[in-house]
Amino acid sequence: ISDEAVAEIIKTHFNALTIGNELKPDALFGYSNSKCPGTTTDILNGEEIVVPVMDFSRAEKILDKIKKWNEEDPENPIMIRGHVLVWHAQTPEWFFHEDYDASKDYVSKEEMDKRQEWYIKTVLEHFTGEDSKYQGMFYGWDVVNEACADGATDQKWLREDSNWFKVYGSEEFIVNAFRYANKYAPKD
Repeated sequence: ISDEAVAEIIKTHFNALTIGNELKPDALFGYSNSKCPGTTTDILNGEEIVVPVMDFSRAEKILDKIKKWNEEDPENPIMIRGHVLVWHAQTPEWFFHEDYDASKDYVSKEEMDKRQEWYIKTVLEHFTGEDSKYQGMFYGWDVVNEACADGATDQKWLREDSNWFKVYGSEEFIVNAFRYANKYAPKD
């Protein structure tokens, strides 16, 4: 998107973009894949919880450029498809473990529910919330990506090598992801 020739093609021929990696969990954790980038506290459903520090800077760099394009040409805005809230491949291992430490045990399903809800809430509020400078730029979000195993069958379809499956042992994380996305995404 920083290549001016590519930018001109986008502005001339497209009305929507899907950002390739910068909205995926590993990017939003600052590509700190080997260890948690640090923690802070947040409130979720009235409970104070410890959460990893988020880094929105990579996505914002791209979104700020698109926002500027849209302000310069409001008749032909470029909309964004958010990709992706839950994915087996680019969510750091430590996110699924006690104390956000991959050397420790996996957390319980109940703890993972809180982490998943917090993450989806935080991402959607940051990029689509009432106070977001990007409000109105997103036309949709991919909620879950590639949850099905390669060579899936009716009897065995979940990607059992995913950390989501290792915590839940079922498709419950998929159902929860859509529940939380519906709870926090703008109604449109």
